[in-house]
Amino acid sequence: MAADERPRYRLPRRKLPGFAWSALTLRPRSVSRDAQTAVACLRPPPEVLGGAHVPAKGPCLVACNHYSPPWFPSWWLTLSISAAVASQRAPGADREVHWVMAGAWTYPDSAWRRRLVTPATWWAFRRVARVYGFVTMPPMPPDPSQVEARAAAVRQTLRLARALIPVGGMVGLSPEGQAVSDAHVTEPPPGVGEFIALLVRAGLPVLPVGVHDREGPLRLSFGPVFVPEIPADRRERDCVVARQVMDAIGRQLS
Repeated sequence: MAADERPRYRLPRRKLPGFAWSALTLRPRSVSRDAQTAVACLRPPPEVLGGAHVPAKGPCLVACNHYSPPWFPSWWLTLSISAAVASQRAPGADREVHWVMAGAWTYPDSAWRRRLVTPATWWAFRRVARVYGFVTMPPMPPDPSQVEARAAAVRQTLRLARALIPVGGMVGLSPEGQAVSDAHVTEPPPGVGEFIALLVRAGLPVLPVGVHDREGPLRLSFGPVFVPEIPADRRERDCVVARQVMDAIGRQLS
């Protein structure tokens, strides 16, 4: 595939001042509205497959692959899926996807970026999460010093899910938790399957979506909503649930 066949992933400049002001003042914004504005600027436009699988109303857990090659800024994963989901929801249904996002960018191989960029992203990402109603999770790979922060983020996500379920809201998650440069899925970190099981038991069925642009236009493929089998044995639960979800996402990339 030639590089010039891909969309140019540029945010609409006219919207950037308003977003920056919202981030500084913590004024809430609609991710579905901002996402649809941004995605409308992509040429060629994204291809959405299986859009009928998106529930017209009601709660779900949107689970996607963490597609992040060098030419694809990570925020376009959130924007493209949020826009596609919003376009399939029924009038009056909740259109917002509340994402679980990395709390910062980390740079294991760059000391100066760890000292300068990582603290800046901790600050900025918390504000983005406040503006859009997201949850920040300590980034991967796991840092032993962040065990309590990770547990607090899990509890926050569960509280959010329980508040959203009665109004038909949605939570978004990339189970892999770290960048994957090709259109395939990798094994999630330990604990992700258990985390998904908690959300499913709370009342969120899983909507799998695969994202890539390996053939030119950005392509989003949605699969059927399903409820993973959750083993009673806790020793099996993490692996079994994670594998079901990742297999469902992987089928949308084949």
